[in-house]
Amino acid sequence: MKREIEFPTFRELLRDKRILYYIKRADYFLDQMGYTDHGINHVTWVARKARKLLLETTEDLRKAELAGVAGLLHDIGHIISRHDHAQSGAIIAYDLLKGKGFLDDDLTEITFAIGNHEEETGFPATEVAAALVIADKSHVHRSRVRSRKTIHTDIHDRVNYAVLFSDLEIDRKEKTVKLVLKIDTEISDLLDYFSIFQPRMEMCRKATEKLGYRFRLKINETDL
Repeated sequence: MKREIEFPTFRELLRDKRILYYIKRADYFLDQMGYTDHGINHVTWVARKARKLLLETTEDLRKAELAGVAGLLHDIGHIISRHDHAQSGAIIAYDLLKGKGFLDDDLTEITFAIGNHEEETGFPATEVAAALVIADKSHVHRSRVRSRKTIHTDIHDRVNYAVLFSDLEIDRKEKTVKLVLKIDTEISDLLDYFSIFQPRMEMCRKATEKLGYRFRLKINETDL
């Protein structure tokens, strides 16, 4: 049976030793700097959610697979620096993917999405970029915290560790994308969450609008 797409999916790229090396190496440097997990678990979560978002909101398989690939590679720019890692990561991703069956249109979709996934410098101007932004900014969970020793001194670790559950719900009838969280408020106050994630939620709002949807947030069974 003929494949619907001619390039490797993100799941197939997970078997690419060179790509795995870059993902793991980027996360190693972030670990040394004291940041939360940005390794295989994180990028795979983002890839799966970005792909699902476009499948359900656009029903465009090609763009959905491109979003998955962008999700897998979106953080490899950390092998250069935390600063401007989105832009450097886009260039590295292009180099890793060229010659693997991607058309120029595919490569530019992926590199634009990766280069625009950070709220300080990016803008979700395409559907692929929008899906990556929503998936990446929604991944907050205690599994991303490397050590419990830091939760009392680092607000990012504390907020992540307080999140017991996180997922994205897509309602095609209501045309909403909802981030659903369960937060242990004994560990972190809800105000801590909004103090660090408000700019990210605003970027998610812009991204969902690009998909023709509305962004919603539900925390501890309460719609906000």
